[in-house]
Amino acid sequence: MNNALVKQLWQEIDKLPIIDPHTHIRPRHSTALSIAEILSYHYYTELVNATEFQPGGFPTDDPRRFTKTLLEKLSIISNTVQYDWLLSLAQNLYGISRQDWAPDNWASLFDRAQQVIDQPSYPQDVIRKSNIKRVFLTNAYNEDLAGVDTSFYVPCLRVDPFMDYASSPKEWASLGLFAGTDGRTVAGYKAGLDKAFARFAELGMAYAAFSSPPNLVTRYVAEEDAARVLAKAVTGAALSAEEKGLWAAYGMNQVAERCRRYGRPFHLMIGVNRTTYAQGVPSGTDLFDSVNSMKGYDYLLNEYADVTFPTSVLSDTSGLELTAAAWIRHNVWPSGHWWYSNQPTDIARELERRLNAVPYRKLIGYYSDAYYLEFVAPKFRMYKFELAVALANRIERSQIHPNMAPLSVESALQLAEDVLINNVKRVYKLA
Repeated sequence: MNNALVKQLWQEIDKLPIIDPHTHIRPRHSTALSIAEILSYHYYTELVNATEFQPGGFPTDDPRRFTKTLLEKLSIISNTVQYDWLLSLAQNLYGISRQDWAPDNWASLFDRAQQVIDQPSYPQDVIRKSNIKRVFLTNAYNEDLAGVDTSFYVPCLRVDPFMDYASSPKEWASLGLFAGTDGRTVAGYKAGLDKAFARFAELGMAYAAFSSPPNLVTRYVAEEDAARVLAKAVTGAALSAEEKGLWAAYGMNQVAERCRRYGRPFHLMIGVNRTTYAQGVPSGTDLFDSVNSMKGYDYLLNEYADVTFPTSVLSDTSGLELTAAAWIRHNVWPSGHWWYSNQPTDIARELERRLNAVPYRKLIGYYSDAYYLEFVAPKFRMYKFELAVALANRIERSQIHPNMAPLSVESALQLAEDVLINNVKRVYKLA
């Protein structure tokens, strides 16, 4: 690795403003109220729990006690990239140096951070220091967004409830109330979905998003078959795996149809198994199948050829499959490095793979998946560094490779801007 070239590229790439196309940030609670909320990010609790099992959980109801508890154990995860995010943001936002992170220093760390957090300008200071220009949200269809600045916080409709709807009496009532209809019928379901899309289109939504289980199978589903499944569920009868799969496929088609109607992308996040670890901390119970295929999406991607599908995957095998799908399919765009893949080793591998095989105009470089604005910059900096390494390698290879034209620093930096900014603006139709 040419350190000087990497540093040169990274310093320029780091100047690019951040458009973050997927987060779980709540616009009315966008920054942490204490450093305890930073430490309660599930990466820290799950990593500590996985190393020193905490059968009683963590005292999250007491910020100071929680901070003390986490700091006593934080050193056991000091080799991880998540630890690096934490120390980086603490240095940049609170002026807390890496040397200050000691268990017996927990009270001082808490108080020093609190002095900064309590400043009225703190949320805007985080945005300014992080150079964040737009943040995409993850929104429920009935979420109250009144007063939210949608020129900065971009609404995105999470459609997971519509996919397992037939098995969820709670959603029948919720959607019925939202749409003013009978949520126990297919007609009511479709009316609710129509209202959700109309509402979010008015708010300027970027996309609809679904976090799907491994090996989902999409297919054509007749409305009478969907109605039969929902009617059975309404009687209280248990649905078979086949019936649940039929409804999920019906829901995928209904969402894709509305993405087509409203001209919005359908963001697929493929391959997570929910609640596989019974002893996990909140948000730390999900894993994925090592063998997972995108083949089940063939029907959806073919039938809705005029819908764009930004796509994220979890497993190694799916990473190559996603690259191949983007290689041949005009409507599949590789999007970010999701969840367990959101660390330098996997980012580096997938970056090389995508840069070598997928047209640069189709690459959506990165999203933070953050829960607080404080995490956006350190996560993006992690990605930007790996992007600088990948581009430096391409520049050096291009000088001696028999098939490559020399790649200039200027062209490499333009590619970085396309991947991080221009492609995001184009696919999500940002002004």
